[in-house]
Amino acid sequence: MPKIVVYSAITSGKDELRDDIKVFSEFAKFTDPVYNAKIYKVLPHKFLDCDISIWLDGNLSLKVPPEEMVDRFLGDADMALFKHPHRESIHWEIKWIEYQFRHRKDSPILRDAKAQFEHYKSQGFPRKTGIYYCGFIIRRHNKLVEQFNEKWWAEITRWSARDQLSFPVVAREMPEVKINKIEGNVRDNPYITFKPHKIPS
Repeated sequence: MPKIVVYSAITSGKDELRDDIKVFSEFAKFTDPVYNAKIYKVLPHKFLDCDISIWLDGNLSLKVPPEEMVDRFLGDADMALFKHPHRESIHWEIKWIEYQFRHRKDSPILRDAKAQFEHYKSQGFPRKTGIYYCGFIIRRHNKLVEQFNEKWWAEITRWSARDQLSFPVVAREMPEVKINKIEGNVRDNPYITFKPHKIPS
């Protein structure tokens, strides 16, 4: 039986601390607390000893055993994520980010995300390639996925912490990584409990 670890990272009081899964909270090398949590999300192979990991944002919980989630959603793939229920591409994602920061147009978060998007657009990244909800990720811990994780982290540290902008770019660069797209909305799923973040994003 593969060893499965369900985990999350909670920093700066964004969500309630919990003891039902493994929770990282001690990383504090970045001045931005978002990155102190993001490093665990993106690079689990550096922090976990397991065959398969399930990342949950701090506001998500499983209603069923992790083995059932792996059997149902991962199958023979390397990774499994929900398709984003509302946005079809990074072109839509940047519009959402701009809307979120409509009252903070001088925000460095918005500035970096827009520069990131313009770079991807200049490289010819196509429309409607699909976008993933990155608050729930099942991953095999193999060498191919480790390479994907490292590429994803490189994009995040180069550009912005808005990981849903960079994930589909890395997925397109590494088509050999098999990703199962889960249909439906994580907020209305019979296997997952969702609640709003304690501190909104």
